[in-house]
Amino acid sequence: MNMLKTFSKYAAGSLASLIVGFLATMILTRMIPTDEMGKYSLFITVGTLVASFLYLGLDQSYVRFYFDEDEKARNTLLMKCMGLPVLLTLVASVGLLFFSDIFSEYLVGEPSFVITILFCVYTLGLVLDRFLLMKVRMAQKAGAYSVLNIIRKVAYLLLAILLFYVAFGEKSMTLILPVTIAEIVVIFGALFVERKSFGTMLTGPKAELSTSREQILKYGLPFIFSTTITIIFHSTDKFMLKELTDYDQIGLYTGAQNIVNLISQVQTVFSTFWVPVAFEHFSREPEEKSFYIRINKLVSYGMIVLFVLVLCMKDIIIYFLGPDYRGASFIFPFLAFMPIMYTVSETTVLGIYFKKKSSYHVWISLACAVTNIIGNLVLINLFGAVGAAISTGLSYILFFVLRTILANRVYPVKYATGRFAVACILVSVLATIACFVSVNWWYLLIGVGILIVVSFLYRDVVTESLTFIRTHLLKRKK
Repeated sequence: MNMLKTFSKYAAGSLASLIVGFLATMILTRMIPTDEMGKYSLFITVGTLVASFLYLGLDQSYVRFYFDEDEKARNTLLMKCMGLPVLLTLVASVGLLFFSDIFSEYLVGEPSFVITILFCVYTLGLVLDRFLLMKVRMAQKAGAYSVLNIIRKVAYLLLAILLFYVAFGEKSMTLILPVTIAEIVVIFGALFVERKSFGTMLTGPKAELSTSREQILKYGLPFIFSTTITIIFHSTDKFMLKELTDYDQIGLYTGAQNIVNLISQVQTVFSTFWVPVAFEHFSREPEEKSFYIRINKLVSYGMIVLFVLVLCMKDIIIYFLGPDYRGASFIFPFLAFMPIMYTVSETTVLGIYFKKKSSYHVWISLACAVTNIIGNLVLINLFGAVGAAISTGLSYILFFVLRTILANRVYPVKYATGRFAVACILVSVLATIACFVSVNWWYLLIGVGILIVVSFLYRDVVTESLTFIRTHLLKRKK
């Protein structure tokens, strides 16, 4: 019951974020042209890539050793993990200012010291945000975590609208400045949520850690490479589009990603809820695996159904973007594999986390990054932004496969991978068609047929879900 209650809080926050994100996408794609959106997207992409390196993998160390420490020592663990990344970020920011003209010209096409300053502030914000919100998340303060993420999006949207009318108009700065300020707002919000905890840490004696600094670094440092390579894997499409096409194509691609980001809210809420729950279950019952199998089947079926429904409504969904972004309807079908595969893989990757095989992430990310680079080189030249989307989608399928295989080597769990493979093949066919045709009656018939087949494959999940709903409704009536 407590698990369901926690999940419902995350889900409610995710729904609110989804609504705000939907409004932001609908409004901002009508305000900002595709080329300026492309510049903003590159700013965010490079910032995320740099921050992923600056975490030094110590955010993962914090998660891994959180439940190994006494409650009083968890603040000390946070400071041990956060201190070095923050220091390195400050040093790197000072160094970057000496190359301001070159760097800013790459991002937005013209020299700008202001852009470089904002980038440094934004990157520092990402680093602080990562650790402070991780503290809120690991404490399972679902309500506060959700509210902070909603505040981030609301602040970004309101500031962007304000700056559009009073300062920058259709320029990329209309989005770059608000996204930077929104990070600062969230950081202060997280400090407020944890004010008692930080107050105790500043005024009281420091608790001793059972985890040594060497253990923290040994576990976390391999994530520098895996996380950075993962972000490169995520970012390859935009970097390659910049080199092979122009800002306009990046902007159009970003419009498609904005649609996918709405689906990613499901991924975010599940991952946020699932990781601490899975670690807690493993710490109590390390050999009890039926729990993971059940969750995997539920998530697999739910995400496949969501995927098919989104593909069937693609030509309706795309009208929520501005008129300049209509071509995104042929781009986002394969991009939707990103949240689908990532979410399902979160239920199968657990063995890597439990057995502390963090180096595996390096090889997974490297294989996917290389695959995505090769795919982009070939497919962008053939299909432009659609080709970049296809390459990214296929790379995410490989991402799921590698995570599942390597995790099962060290912590075997009998997941229902066979039926999921069949479902993936079916939806890949639908996604391929969706990249080149508009929705019509025979396309919808294929979609309905796939839903029927997938529901048959997961008939145990369907039966369990219907039983739960029926039982829940009966209890309410009583």
